Amino acid sequence: MDMMTARVTRFTPYMGAVLAPVLALCVWVTLNPYFLWESRRHMALAGMLAGGLAVLAFLLGDRLRRREIAGFGLICLFIIYISLLPKVDGTTTRWYFVLPTMLALAIFSDERRLKVIQYFSWIFAASLIPGIIASICAIANIPIEFQALPLLNPTMAAAGGSYLHTPGALLLSGNSLPMPWGGELYRLCAVYDEPGMVGTISAFLLAGYRFRLNRPVSAILFIGGTLSFSLAFVVMATLGFLVRLVYTRSLLNLLPLALLGLVGLTVLGVIKPYIPLREVPIISSATQQIETPTEDAPALLSSPSESAQLEAIELEQALSREREEAAAAAQAAQAALAAQAERAAMEKQHLRQVEVINNRSLPEMDQLLERYWHADTKTILFGLGADSSVVYGGVSQVVTRLFTDFGLIGAVLFAGGMLCLIFAITTNSQSPVWALLFFTLFALSIYQRPIVWMPYAFTLFICCSTLAGYREPRSASRSNLS
Repeated sequence: MDMMTARVTRFTPYMGAVLAPVLALCVWVTLNPYFLWESRRHMALAGMLAGGLAVLAFLLGDRLRRREIAGFGLICLFIIYISLLPKVDGTTTRWYFVLPTMLALAIFSDERRLKVIQYFSWIFAASLIPGIIASICAIANIPIEFQALPLLNPTMAAAGGSYLHTPGALLLSGNSLPMPWGGELYRLCAVYDEPGMVGTISAFLLAGYRFRLNRPVSAILFIGGTLSFSLAFVVMATLGFLVRLVYTRSLLNLLPLALLGLVGLTVLGVIKPYIPLREVPIISSATQQIETPTEDAPALLSSPSESAQLEAIELEQALSREREEAAAAAQAAQAALAAQAERAAMEKQHLRQVEVINNRSLPEMDQLLERYWHADTKTILFGLGADSSVVYGGVSQVVTRLFTDFGLIGAVLFAGGMLCLIFAITTNSQSPVWALLFFTLFALSIYQRPIVWMPYAFTLFICCSTLAGYREPRSASRSNLS
């Protein structure tokens, strides 16, 4: 027995060392990269493994914090509640696979949470690198082979939407801007389903690092978020760098702010790269050269009919010149029309639709929300169906779906759990200003991405806020949290 205990004790440091990287990998898998789109089991397998990690952390001495018990309890109760709610067709969505990750996060110590987000940030940054390279090559007009890949959204894919795919990278082909030197500016999706995923997560991770760009991982995240041309990234990163400018009084923060301003104006279509119209060469339509008198001309002129022949030659030359001038004029008109059409097509190209800035709540969703607020008491309490926003709301990703899908009870459970966790983490934080900044950015993101109980989003919520509020000792090496 003593020998077995000694063996377990000897391997305890190794078991503790694998907890953070393995949980980070499990969480990253739930981002659903494109090479897992055909799989249906990776989410469940990641959840099961996270549950095992929670048990192992408990055996190694990690424990729940009293301040966080209420918050985690309400969120877990919310997950159970929405898993029992029927959808429009009477079936249910089993959200239970997210509970093991929540349990692991609740048990993990602060030091282990910091390591989880450190490993996750490196995994996520590494996933951006192939896409960043492909995006830069497309912008610089460097030849690179792309293949069309249908969009993950079946409705958009049926309408002809597709990605530009090269190994390890996806670019959104539907929205682009031409460059003056012949390149093309596309929105970066990396290995994920949309540019907004890249932009939002990059902004959260940068907030965890307090928007410091002196680390390689932070620089990669900033470049990836910028190339996603996500309006959410622009807004959240701008707020973050403004706070850092005020907090540190360093003018170096004006550089990323200026770049973000330029990107924001480009996304909104206010500014565009100037593309000079290509010149269309005008080629003569004459296919035969008119022969002028040569050495044989004297022989022709010495004949009795030399005057008549000379007049015929001059007449033929005049007619030929008229034909060439008419063809040149027609070709010039055709070139002008082609140039106008090309310019009109360029004017219509945008990185995103610019008619409506807030495109998260579709008209169908607005009608559904109106229907919800005028429904009976039971419907207001329990919602119109756990997937009503998908069935009736035009697949709108907006925070109001918490009411239409899960009712007032679900919204109160969700809000209560998140607020309790925000209070607990902030009061335990060494730098509450930065923790509150992260929570502010997270709250802004909930408007357009309300499903934040997914393992990757909830891990960012817990671990990034812990990292943002952590005050690194001056004697600690920079590499500890880089």
